[in-house]
Amino acid sequence: MEARRHQEALLCAKAKRQQQMFSVAKAKRQQQMFSVAKAKRQLQSAQSKLKSTTRFGDDPDFFMY
Repeated sequence: MEARRHQEALLCAKAKRQQQMFSVAKAKRQQQMFSVAKAKRQLQSAQSKLKSTTRFGDDPDFFMY
């Protein structure tokens, strides 16, 4: 009977470790997805700023004499 309890305790500890590893892996994936999404937003923001900035020759109020 004692061996059975010991085996159950080991299985319980193993299950807990597996659950912790799963939780850590899930958290890492979520962090990675967040980082990728943040990078995409920053890139889109930078691209829209580039499109909206006036470049030399694009300003109709600027004339060279």
